Amino acid sequence: MANVLPLLVTALVLGATLIQGVAAGVCLSNDSCNGHGTCGTACSTTCTCTDGYSGDDCTIPPICTGGGSECGSHGSCDNSTSTYVCSCTGGYAGDLCKTAPICTGGGNECGSHGSCDNSTSTYFCSCTDGYRGSTCKTVPICTGGGSECGSHGSCDNTRSIYVCSCTGGYSGDLCNTVPICTGGGSECGSHGSCDNTRSIYVCSCTGGYSGDLCNTAPICTGGGNECGSHGSCDNSTNTYVCSCTNGYRGDTCTTAPICTGGGNECGSHGSCDNSTNKYVCSCTDGYRGDTCTTAPICTSAGSECGSHGFCDTATGTYFCSCTGGYKGDTCTTAPLCTVGGSECGSHGSCDNSTSTYVCSCTDGYSGDLCKTAPICTGGGSECGSHGSCDNSTSTYVCSCTGGYSGDLCNTAPVCTSGGSQCGSNGECNTCGTKYSCQCYGGYGGETCQTSPKCSVRGSECGSHGTCNTTASPYICGCSDDYTGDTCTVAPICTSGGNECGSNGTCDRTSSPNKCSCTGGYTGTLCGTAPTCTTTGGECQNGGKCNTKVTPYTCACAVGFSDTTCETRSGANHVIFCMTSLLLLVGGSLTL
Repeated sequence: MANVLPLLVTALVLGATLIQGVAAGVCLSNDSCNGHGTCGTACSTTCTCTDGYSGDDCTIPPICTGGGSECGSHGSCDNSTSTYVCSCTGGYAGDLCKTAPICTGGGNECGSHGSCDNSTSTYFCSCTDGYRGSTCKTVPICTGGGSECGSHGSCDNTRSIYVCSCTGGYSGDLCNTVPICTGGGSECGSHGSCDNTRSIYVCSCTGGYSGDLCNTAPICTGGGNECGSHGSCDNSTNTYVCSCTNGYRGDTCTTAPICTGGGNECGSHGSCDNSTNKYVCSCTDGYRGDTCTTAPICTSAGSECGSHGFCDTATGTYFCSCTGGYKGDTCTTAPLCTVGGSECGSHGSCDNSTSTYVCSCTDGYSGDLCKTAPICTGGGSECGSHGSCDNSTSTYVCSCTGGYSGDLCNTAPVCTSGGSQCGSNGECNTCGTKYSCQCYGGYGGETCQTSPKCSVRGSECGSHGTCNTTASPYICGCSDDYTGDTCTVAPICTSGGNECGSNGTCDRTSSPNKCSCTGGYTGTLCGTAPTCTTTGGECQNGGKCNTKVTPYTCACAVGFSDTTCETRSGANHVIFCMTSLLLLVGGSLTL
């Protein structure tokens, strides 16, 4: 739901924002501003709100008023801008100046290692002696005269936060991480030396060796034969590598090339190109493929393209160039129409200006062969009394008036300019071709009859949501994985919690969250164990645990049933009983 809700809200907002190409937020008249603003230009501008009100329809009241006490004793209402806001004093903050400052000018909230900085509107503790935190209570790692940095560092107190400055290649917060190597040590072995020119000492390798301690041998050596007869060792860089010749590739030049200079690997339709390190076949006669074995679709002297095309050999790959409107690999697909034909009927003609011939329709007709009649005609009455036929384009359509819509302008508008269909919470937006109700004050719905779920700065959404005033109608935008109209439905599980136990995880993609169980477990919190497990022996008498279903169940062998396959059934049960009886009788006779 955490991912789905923003999409739903966005869809609602976008749906309410555009009405037939006209922005829904524009004002239609001064009435659109609900007594707290004026409409500049109808159908093109939004309301200019007054008295601190805001919103497209000026229905969102101000946080405070000029003579009111909304800002409390630690602020005053600033009405110098179009939107009134509380201007806080004494370090207080928040919309209504109710959030107390961390510290005060004469207080001791910052302790003995800081002082209260009240030079800005928000008071804060300015820490000293390397201390940190909102009230300067976080002790520094080290102190000027202390031994926290040990024998391999000293405390740097030139900055507000004290840190250990390490020496001798040591590192770490307290300089207790030993360096990989030392200046006079042998840690780097015989193929490297210790570089102590930087704060952290590292091994500088030689002879192509690599690794932290120069103990990773190179692929090849200057005088060795690791690169074989088709390469040599390049030791011009720190890491030695094989430089291959004769088209060979690979770390040690053992991968043979596709072709060789004097070989016939490319066949009779290609030659070996050895101008680069990697030898490749250069094909001729339209052939393709690694070794030029894939034949072309057509040949220059052949008839593969038929009577409606010719073989184009201008590029490396030969192909059929079709004529007469034909198409296809070998020009066998006939065109829809021909220049002198009647395929396009009486409402079109064959357009042969491109390689593929098509019907160019007239009189509003459409379709591949111009057989689909237009919705309306220039002198017809198909569009009724609320529209006229627009034949300015190739496809004729009805152009509707009076807010009517539909292919034939027979769908009546939701509202009319002088009507009361939108009720007292909206008015009819006639700015576009399709009339619709423009709602105010958080109302929504086709005729503005749907009440808002919440109000501006109201408490309807509780502590787990806020009122989304950009949606129509207003709805609660929930947080903390809560759901419901007023964000009161708590999630079954949370991302950081262990509600699902050790046999499940919290699925936050569902609405509301739910436990996704594993190992055959079921139940709301994955607390119901399966009949059997993959490693257990719960299924008796040859039965197997079926892990393809949830919960896991025993699949019994023939002749057995029950939850764990312990009960014999059918003929198998009869045979078992008879055998047991015979054994019993036989035992009695013997006795």
